[in-house]
Amino acid sequence: MHIQNIDSKNSFYNLNRINNIYNWRKPLLLVEVNTTKLQAKKEKAIIDKISRVSKELSFPNDRMTLIEQMISLSKLLMKYDLNISTTFRTLDEKAQDPTYFVATYFDTKDIEQALGVHRMIRLLARYVLLYDKFFETKNYRYLLLARKVRQSINKVFASETNKGHLKYSIDFSLKQFSPFWKFEQVVKSRILDGNSFSYNEIRNFSLSKSSDASTIYARVLDAKLPSFNENVSLVLHYNQALLDLMDDWQDMEEDVRGDMPNVFVMSVLENVPYSIIKKYGITKLRNIIRNSLDLFESPINRLIDEYRASVKKISIPSNLVFIKLVSDHHANALSRAISS
Repeated sequence: MHIQNIDSKNSFYNLNRINNIYNWRKPLLLVEVNTTKLQAKKEKAIIDKISRVSKELSFPNDRMTLIEQMISLSKLLMKYDLNISTTFRTLDEKAQDPTYFVATYFDTKDIEQALGVHRMIRLLARYVLLYDKFFETKNYRYLLLARKVRQSINKVFASETNKGHLKYSIDFSLKQFSPFWKFEQVVKSRILDGNSFSYNEIRNFSLSKSSDASTIYARVLDAKLPSFNENVSLVLHYNQALLDLMDDWQDMEEDVRGDMPNVFVMSVLENVPYSIIKKYGITKLRNIIRNSLDLFESPINRLIDEYRASVKKISIPSNLVFIKLVSDHHANALSRAISS
């Protein structure tokens, strides 16, 4: 009897203890549920805005209207991922380009499909940029982050019902681009050794650097879009080359400080040795480059003109022809940035 009383007391004590724990956790559980609901509500609101802006997109005679709509869409797409680290957000801002989302929407009229393509392109761009950072800094933190991103890419593939050929071909695409990082180190060594570069060498480096667009990102469209053909890859490649030129212009000081190849710096090495350029401030360096643009054979002007002319000659499906308008916008924006 005495033993039974002890067991009863223990049972009563344990039951009270469980109830106390539950009561203590209950507010936290409610907070978690409310937070999840709030996040879902925010995500739905953003998707609704993206859907509304997407439906307003068109091919107007006024090219700037489409560009402005795409800029607005780009800002909304940046908000779409509500929970990302500062590192990833910085990378996304560097690589934000709504072209792939818009191409998918124009060709399929399916917002969910377009958002899926956007998510995959964003992950692949993070992966490439993190490897860029790793080879530039030799900081293994970036390598570890790149591997985490790769795990996220694999999870997306695992959750998709219509995977297409992308799941088993993406490894090949990534490996096709990976030799660029070694090539970049070769170019870096040549710069440090005091070499100058011909126009063909500069163009080769520029197109190699931007080949992630045709080798990796275009493969996502290839797997998803009914109207896709390889001419689309070519235009995307030239567009990326123009965007990379803009990055080189904006990042020139950082590139010189880190001795990383920069197309604008490479374009003036024939006249100004790199050892001298290292001593210049960014203002003087930009002025030297601007003065070189006045020359008839300026490599930078030739590069922009060649990319623009090449895009005009390429025929692509009518659903995706807006990509050629984007090329023209990038070329004009780059010319304005350099001359201002």
